[in-house]
Amino acid sequence: MPSEPRTFVLRSRPTAAGALRAERHVGRRVVMGACLTAALGALARYTFFSGSAAERRRAENVFQAAREASRALTEGRVSPATWQELVEQVFRDASPEEIARAIDVESLVARAPAAIRGAAVVPFSPSLPEDEGPRIVTKLFVLRAGRANPPHAHDNMVSMHYVLRGRFRVRHYDRVRDEPGGFVLRPTIDRVLGPGEATSISDARDNVHWHVAETDGVLLDVLCADLGGRPTDTHLVDPVRAEPLEGGLLRAPRLSTVGEALERFG
Repeated sequence: MPSEPRTFVLRSRPTAAGALRAERHVGRRVVMGACLTAALGALARYTFFSGSAAERRRAENVFQAAREASRALTEGRVSPATWQELVEQVFRDASPEEIARAIDVESLVARAPAAIRGAAVVPFSPSLPEDEGPRIVTKLFVLRAGRANPPHAHDNMVSMHYVLRGRFRVRHYDRVRDEPGGFVLRPTIDRVLGPGEATSISDARDNVHWHVAETDGVLLDVLCADLGGRPTDTHLVDPVRAEPLEGGLLRAPRLSTVGEALERFG
């Protein structure tokens, strides 16, 4: 059962144009540096599973760029919101078909446990070296048509969901504040995503997320947890039963158990 929430105030986004440009410049250098390193051959020792040699190299570049963005985040060189921009962009520039072949998605999906509701979760590792920055966690969410990853929030974590296969209706909400019985939310995203598209979350924006599979599909999740040395926690929420508030806000109740969330949404 998720722990009771502490008082939470949505962190403000950068407002100084110069500071934001500088941070994005750092972010661009992070990704460009990762790709240059790959091009010089430093990634040759990383092991991917399938696909052609060129496809494996391109996939390695993508995952290494995510690692470099995570290192920049944990070192304070970019904000969580900029991490979201960087990692979403590097995956959007990739080919979902090549990523799928490089990680041998067929074998991974074949290992997926049976899931009556919700998603079957399959962790995997792109075999990036542990001594080159913070560990990124990678996993697949395998969902049948009509199944969902129920709406939930995270503390002290950034993550990105990238559509490898299928179509998903994706909804996000800014987490404006926590209340004893739930959360005050601001709707931010409600659209259908297909292969090669992505959304992401952080404490800064789009923190509550909810994916519903419109077809059989596979999501690739990349995350970096326990930011700032603080533990990551998950909170289940029910936007459907939310009370409308002024300014388009919603007061959404908390759900107590995973079973309850899967019964409602899974």
